[in-house]
Amino acid sequence: MDMKNRNPWRRRTLAAVVAGLAAAAGTTQAADEQVLTAASAAAIHGSAGAGLTVEQRLREELRVVVMDLIQSGAFGDTAPQQIALDIDAPSQKVSNLGLLVDSKDGGAEGLRVLAVTPGGNAERMGLRAGDTLLALNGTSLASPDAAATLRRTVDAMPDGGRLDFSVRRDGRVQTIGGAASSVVLPAMHLSIGNGTALASAEGSPGQGGSYGNTAPASEGCGRISDFDVAPSGQRLHRATIISIDNVTPGPHGAKAYRVSAGTHVLKIGEQIPSRYFSFNDRQRNAQIGGGYKTLTIDVAPDTTYFVAARLNEDQRDNPAHGAYWDPVVWKQVSESCR
Repeated sequence: MDMKNRNPWRRRTLAAVVAGLAAAAGTTQAADEQVLTAASAAAIHGSAGAGLTVEQRLREELRVVVMDLIQSGAFGDTAPQQIALDIDAPSQKVSNLGLLVDSKDGGAEGLRVLAVTPGGNAERMGLRAGDTLLALNGTSLASPDAAATLRRTVDAMPDGGRLDFSVRRDGRVQTIGGAASSVVLPAMHLSIGNGTALASAEGSPGQGGSYGNTAPASEGCGRISDFDVAPSGQRLHRATIISIDNVTPGPHGAKAYRVSAGTHVLKIGEQIPSRYFSFNDRQRNAQIGGGYKTLTIDVAPDTTYFVAARLNEDQRDNPAHGAYWDPVVWKQVSESCR
């Protein structure tokens, strides 16, 4: 059997988990991401193979998802044997709306429904793909931040609370609603490959340059890496090293850079997924100095330092001066630097 041609909802559901896309209502601009965010755990349950244990089902789904991600180019030019993911997520209560909306037009006329999860709460309420959501519980959804309004309202709703949507369908406006529900997801830890070792290998000779003259060569060297293996469950996300001691690191595509032992000043950019914020990318990218921040690292010999962007939960809706994030060293590993 060609595993790629089996139920796409089930395959895309686990892809959403792997990518950390659990959300009450997804909002996307790219077609592939729209489908991923739309899926829910109910789809796996409804189409799982008969007679399989939970572990067997999960292994089967994960194998299919990873194959899809590789073939779709999601890992870029990384060789399959070098792919590394390390995903952590705490136990959390997630509103189970099962609704995907399109926010690419800023919600000027409301939020258009792209898909509903089969068997999900939105489908049980009677919502359909093609509907336009005009308001939720009396709050307009025809505004630039409509997607965030929808997400906040659903997330704040207790189990059994009433959700009433004003919906335009086939040119007519009607009210469609029902009771809110949620599911509790267990804490998760998923590792694929050996991210730390691979990140360090990126800094081997020929991969990254050597930077800094803050210590004599006899005192050795270390590495600084922005390889994306930080656990998002700890509010740590991908960061990009823009410069080391005011020098642009290279070559392009390297993920670790050899530096002399001593103090180094880095300019760091964040690549936190936009789904974590209520503000738009225009506000996010309008920060002074490109939104970059500096990070000073005292590099010890034969040590690799991993940098990431930490999401400041209490400032996640505040783009001013980049208050929503800070660059951090989230891990350091002792290993030979040659």
